[in-house]
Amino acid sequence: MEIKNTLMLSMGLLLSQSINAATALDGFVKVFPDKPPLLFSAGVLSGADEIQLEFPGKGGKAQCCTKAVIEKEIQLDPGDVVTDEMSNRKIHAYRLKFNNSVSYPDPFMGFAVIGKNVNVQAKGMQYQITDKKVVSTVSTCYSSEGMHLIRREGKKKLSHLYISLGYDVEPNCPKKM
Repeated sequence: MEIKNTLMLSMGLLLSQSINAATALDGFVKVFPDKPPLLFSAGVLSGADEIQLEFPGKGGKAQCCTKAVIEKEIQLDPGDVVTDEMSNRKIHAYRLKFNNSVSYPDPFMGFAVIGKNVNVQAKGMQYQITDKKVVSTVSTCYSSEGMHLIRREGKKKLSHLYISLGYDVEPNCPKKM
């Protein structure tokens, strides 16, 4: 009987922690001219999910944030190498449609935040994400051939996604990610 009560108490604590935890997900958005924008995320998403993402502004400079909807899940192209560096979850690919008109004459890579009632604000070189009273930051940086997306709550790392760009870039990631 004691084991049963201990188990029930433990499960209740776990459930209460997961309810209070952030529920927003992260992803990469890939925008190429004459192609629909793509979203890569470790989350299993649906057309009902709310998506906010960076988009190419004037001169190709990233701006935050515009909204998009999922048109459908698609097969991950073998040329798109995207990984979940923290938990090795499967990456899903989705074709998107911007809610507002966005012109993008050049290829663009940025981040996306998926979740209902999520507030995204630019804070210098990072973005602050407020989700159910949980405040986290999202930052991106480049290693020699790819882009990293890292989300933290304080010093605690919540997620770390990586996408290969397929060509060399000037690294700007900190030594300790």
